[in-house]
Amino acid sequence: MSTTTIQAEASKPQKKMQECNRCKAAGFPNQLIGFEKIGEDAATGKISWKLIDENGEQHKHKSNNQENSSSLLQNEKPVFHRRRVVDISTVTDVKEARKLLSSGWEYKTSYPATIANIPHYVLVKRE
Repeated sequence: MSTTTIQAEASKPQKKMQECNRCKAAGFPNQLIGFEKIGEDAATGKISWKLIDENGEQHKHKSNNQENSSSLLQNEKPVFHRRRVVDISTVTDVKEARKLLSSGWEYKTSYPATIANIPHYVLVKRE
């Protein structure tokens, strides 16, 4: 009795691809990306990942703004400026709250703060 051995190559597992949210938000839908593990920090255990596109190359985010996309390609973080809260006002009168809103204040929240359940409107002014 003789046995025949067949050499078979194991197929590579399929990498799960998903749509890139940043490209979709910039107006470029259907940009499929996957994640490839590139390393792990032994001290913290944090895993580093690389974005890859359908061709297995590093994914580059698409953008309508050429200046923004060139800074992303150079791995620079875009600069975002937060507007600081410079004043907070709590008012009980709706007319007064509307007046503050029309003058540039932002509505934050409202809550019944008194025994009589008169709502207080919390507004903030940002710099």
